[in-house]
Amino acid sequence: MRNTKEKILTATEQLIYKKGYTGTSINDILDETGTGKGQFYYYFGSKKEASLAVIDNHVKIWQKHLLNGILSRDESPLANLKEMLDWIYSDHAQKKIYYGCPVGNLVIELSALDEDFRKPLEQLFSDLQKKIAENLSALTGLLVKQNLPAAHAIIAQIQGSLLLLKVTQDLNALESNFDLLKTSFEKVGEK
Repeated sequence: MRNTKEKILTATEQLIYKKGYTGTSINDILDETGTGKGQFYYYFGSKKEASLAVIDNHVKIWQKHLLNGILSRDESPLANLKEMLDWIYSDHAQKKIYYGCPVGNLVIELSALDEDFRKPLEQLFSDLQKKIAENLSALTGLLVKQNLPAAHAIIAQIQGSLLLLKVTQDLNALESNFDLLKTSFEKVGEK
């Protein structure tokens, strides 16, 4: 059985993903976990603190699997970029309702709300941009710095595709957009 802190963190993450930060109350978290206020406040001083732990958890997952994993492999950079899209797609393919990108949703809702929320999310996207640019540089022969704008555009395309998935509730929309991105990666690799 998971410990109480993990149970609270998981419930907070799921509730924020489905209802948003402002739509999630401490009572929602308590109801979802079957814990009391004393247990919640033993581990987290506030909803904000629990939400920052959720952001930290997302950052760690992205660092492990995407930044230090897929995008840091010595495989071909083209394979790395395609695998990045497959990793994102597979996370959404297993869901029944598409609420969008958990991290993207946090960025949209919380970045302008509080610097404590914005800073780790900004750093995550900055790190992702750099890793994508490194892979693009291996494909293009250009400096990483020269590929940062293209990497930024790729992140925007991915997040835009996830927004379309959220609004259409059609996984085919995500798949076709990601297929177009993969084709664009192949064209860069042919140059």
